Amino acid sequence: MSTVEVEEIIDQSKNLENVVVGKIKELSAHPQADRLQVCQVDLGESTEQIVCGGSNLSKGMLVAVAKVGSRVKWHGQGDLVTLASVKIRGIESKGMIAASSEIALADLFPTNDEKEILDLTHFHFKVGQNLSNALDLNDIILDIDNKSINHRPDLWGQYGLARELAAIYRVKLNNYLVKDLPEYKSELKLKVDVEDKTKCFRYLSVALKNITVAPSPWWLKNKLKAVGIRSINNIVDITNYVMYELGQPMHAFDAQAVAGHHIFVKNAKKGDKFVTLDGVKRRLTEDCLMIADSEKYLAVAGVMGGQNSEINSATKDIILEVACFKASSIRKASQVIALRSESSSRFEKSLDPKLTELALQKAVELILNLNEEAYLASSVVDIDNNPFAKLTLEVPEDLINARFGQIIPTKDIKDILTRLQFGVDYKKKIFTIQVPSFRATKDISIPEDIVEEVARIYGYDNLTPSLPQVTLRQPILDVEHDTAKSVRFYLALSQGYNEVYTYPFTDMFWVEKLGLKASQHLKMTNTLTQDLAYLNLSLLPNLLAKAEENLRFFKNFKIFELERERAFLQMKGTLQNLQHLWQIDWTWEKIELGNSQVAFQLKNQGLILGTCGIFNDEMLADNKFKVKIAWWDFDFSTVLKYISQNKFYQSLAKFPSINRDLAILIDKNVLWEDLEKELKKVSPLLVKVEPFDVFTGSGIPEGKKSLAFHLEFKSADKTLESEDADNLLAEIKQLLNSKFSAILRQ
Repeated sequence: MSTVEVEEIIDQSKNLENVVVGKIKELSAHPQADRLQVCQVDLGESTEQIVCGGSNLSKGMLVAVAKVGSRVKWHGQGDLVTLASVKIRGIESKGMIAASSEIALADLFPTNDEKEILDLTHFHFKVGQNLSNALDLNDIILDIDNKSINHRPDLWGQYGLARELAAIYRVKLNNYLVKDLPEYKSELKLKVDVEDKTKCFRYLSVALKNITVAPSPWWLKNKLKAVGIRSINNIVDITNYVMYELGQPMHAFDAQAVAGHHIFVKNAKKGDKFVTLDGVKRRLTEDCLMIADSEKYLAVAGVMGGQNSEINSATKDIILEVACFKASSIRKASQVIALRSESSSRFEKSLDPKLTELALQKAVELILNLNEEAYLASSVVDIDNNPFAKLTLEVPEDLINARFGQIIPTKDIKDILTRLQFGVDYKKKIFTIQVPSFRATKDISIPEDIVEEVARIYGYDNLTPSLPQVTLRQPILDVEHDTAKSVRFYLALSQGYNEVYTYPFTDMFWVEKLGLKASQHLKMTNTLTQDLAYLNLSLLPNLLAKAEENLRFFKNFKIFELERERAFLQMKGTLQNLQHLWQIDWTWEKIELGNSQVAFQLKNQGLILGTCGIFNDEMLADNKFKVKIAWWDFDFSTVLKYISQNKFYQSLAKFPSINRDLAILIDKNVLWEDLEKELKKVSPLLVKVEPFDVFTGSGIPEGKKSLAFHLEFKSADKTLESEDADNLLAEIKQLLNSKFSAILRQ
């Protein structure tokens, strides 16, 4: 709750319970097995007989003995098993003389032979001593979740966490002890050129000679094992150790591999290739910042070094690099070459450029401690492009208390910030705060960040929880918004339309086609193109343009566009359903439009709500597509005035309906609207009249049309008989003949 999340607490000694140091007193061949030996092993308090197949057993040898009850992995494979006293080929065996892989120590004691027993003779341990104590493997490890420190570059090293714990628990933080760099000999002239100063904030380098590359001492191997790092050699291990201790990555080059001892920090060329330490050939781009000499690349800056300059057993002189790179640059390079390392993970968090000095001193001190004959062979090269200025924030005390919702004593605020190593001045209820460099690169930048610092150390549990006071009000009904939403839902979900969004600039080609006047359109000064220079007066031009585009891919489709305070389009059947949805009673009046075969105005009490129709066949450009395009256009703001928000419930029909079809010959000028209106006057039992075929031409007399339609009869009170439907049908036929001179078609 104060800083980080601890995922797991790991006891190093747990895997070595009941594993002790033993001494082989006697060895004899197993009578029933050529490759097994019977060992008498001194365990301090007792001597036990153990059967073992180790290839390197000898009398007087100190070994790791897993006693009965301990848990091991056979030959380092599979799950842990609990040892019991057993007979092996008839000989009793109490325990196991273990190989390193069988007790989870293969990283510390690697071997190429799985039958080779862990030899502890050179340690001179006390017989019977618990192995975890003997090897100093009894530390407690806190496994910290990386996600909780992604915004805290200062917590990516052990010392940063120690500094944080000191602040939380009010204990004194020990100084990070490091020796000043010793005098150097001018034997190697080291030179560094940083070509891209925007990506390299700091670059320190120094040469050391007379190095002996060897296995690391036990304490160093042990520390690295605790954080999950495999020991390589004393030089590489020191760079890793300092990285984990301070959070500052570093790298060591074999000085003989650096041409002219001249280092360049520069961007790679696109298409170049480079083999990293893991043996993979990486393809580079200009996004990769590289460490190079005058002839070749040496490392991908901040990510990984190359095989061509790695430290090996023949290395005698090294060049130590400690640098600070731009976070985004390292992240990009890491992505480009598909490689994420412990180094890049830290640089990505935006490290403090000042940390490089301390890390260099510590690494040099450790290298010289482990190499008695080694010495500095050059001065330190320091290229400083630090972009982070000293940061001072003024934070009103009222801001802190207002965010908390309660008063925090001034002395407590001062104390917390001081413990976190902020510089603090207080005057006239304002804190003037100097942010330390290790907090000023990413996570502390505004006064609100200081509020968070105080809160987490003060303790969120110490803040009195309270609910905010709010006034609940009935939401304002936005009829326009709700209606537009319901129309979209109805058209898209119920009617199978696709909604389109077009530019507010009209397509003038279609404006001219539709017969609209360009002079009535408002012209824009900052036009996208010459064709889109005018603002829309209608949605039709752009919708027609979209229809023409889509006809290349689809034979049939339905599209609509709804623009608030303007209009939208649809077929007649959909209009009738919308009429029902909105509960508006409008009439259909036929009008003449030059661009349409047929067109109607939709009116309510003489006021025009919209228009609709079917375009002429010649409307589409060059008459390329033989299709019919139906359109409709409402003035949405006008429609809103007549829409009813009242909802009515109508139960489902309880009784079945009867359907009949009729086909008649009728004068071609008779409108369906007039015909439908008269038919519905016959009886309330006629609930639906729906045309399904209109035909003129061959077989139909001149001036006539064939019209076929469905009739649906239904009663809300009873089940209709066929006789009821027949009687109604007879009335309808008589009406059609007397009113419209219709002739029944057989």
